[in-house]
Amino acid sequence: SAGEKQLLAISFLWGLARVSGRHLPVAIDTPLGRLDSSHRQNLVERYFPSASHQVILLSTDTEIGKSEVENLRSLEAIAHDYLLKYDAQKNQTNVKKGYFW
Repeated sequence: SAGEKQLLAISFLWGLARVSGRHLPVAIDTPLGRLDSSHRQNLVERYFPSASHQVILLSTDTEIGKSEVENLRSLEAIAHDYLLKYDAQKNQTNVKKGYFW
């Protein structure tokens, strides 16, 4: 399935990063979209907080909910959160501090 392929890719990238010994930032677009709740929880609790010194998650409003954000905050895994909102009339993306809610 697409979710299994995503988990395999994440596993390879995490392994390569750890073996390299270098501190490289990690950016993940739509990190939980194809995963079931069990795998989502494992990524939130185990992978995101330890994937790198800097992890950038680009998620949708339904993908990472309040419980996941609260979980990451309790692990001190969130330094900042921003909402990117596209304005079609101005043809620009606006950035504001905070999450979807």
